Amino acid sequence: MMLDNTNLATGAQLVAETLELDYGIDPAEVFAVAELDMSRLKVPGARYPWPNLRTLWEEATQRSGDPCFGLAVGARVRIGVYHAIGFSWVSSATLLEALQRLVRYRRVLSTVEIDVGLEPTPNDEWCLSIRFPDPSLAAGRANTDGFARGMVGLMQAATRPEFFPAAVHLPHDDAGQAARYREALGPGVRFDQECCRVVLARADAEATLPGNNPELASANDMVAERYLASLDPSRVATEVRELLVEMMPSGTVRQEDVAQRMNRSLSTLQRQLTSEGLNFQHLRDETRRRLAEDYIRSNELSLSQIAYLLGFSDQSNFSRAFKRWTGMSPREYRG
Repeated sequence: MMLDNTNLATGAQLVAETLELDYGIDPAEVFAVAELDMSRLKVPGARYPWPNLRTLWEEATQRSGDPCFGLAVGARVRIGVYHAIGFSWVSSATLLEALQRLVRYRRVLSTVEIDVGLEPTPNDEWCLSIRFPDPSLAAGRANTDGFARGMVGLMQAATRPEFFPAAVHLPHDDAGQAARYREALGPGVRFDQECCRVVLARADAEATLPGNNPELASANDMVAERYLASLDPSRVATEVRELLVEMMPSGTVRQEDVAQRMNRSLSTLQRQLTSEGLNFQHLRDETRRRLAEDYIRSNELSLSQIAYLLGFSDQSNFSRAFKRWTGMSPREYRG
């Protein structure tokens, strides 16, 4: 069963590096207070319990004496910190697609119950929002700052060093350090907001990135799927998505085909998906949409070829489905 309320240990690695390199503090003492085994930092894919990690962040911030400790940690974020998501991020076609992957695979980073939203705004923007339904599990100031600064850093890595989002909303005050926040997060930083948000102008969100590589991005999607499956072998939907990514390019994939590949009867597969609040049609549509966006952006296939590869009977059916998914026709999306 998937480990409850755990985070990827790579974030704790950044805390350790920041304490030692930026503040001259022995991280072993802080990890001991949080009752975390530092040796696990050397284990690929290792995870730590979220309550202990919150203690780690709080203790580290207190010992540093820096109210902006989280910004210092976030400045050290690198692609590998986000596991396969980081590598698919820099090979995504757009920042919007990168954020969609973050939302889709966010449980790679944390299994804590978090409402992660990505929606267009009336101001011609895209907004990533982070909310904790259970206040007792909410991230503290330093962790929130680290996430926001890390997001900005990943966006700069994918675009240009001087890039900043249109706005970054933080659910706390500026601790008298507004200038440091503006330097780290951009001039659009706002304090005492309802929740943590990262806002992008639509033009920035949908601009093609220089590292655009659909094949590499899809390969890392599969790595993320496998990692999620390793956390929860009983989670049938994870295995179904992985098989769909593999099978969809060959043509129409029926539920019976997937059930056979999983060595399950059709009725068993249906029952297991229902127990997870899902159904095969939803999963197939989600996977079709992802592949459709990759194919269209690659400009290597005609729309009729894409329709065939995704199992649609004709191009018009594909176009209607794509319009329903994205609000744009395939031709409009391709630009």
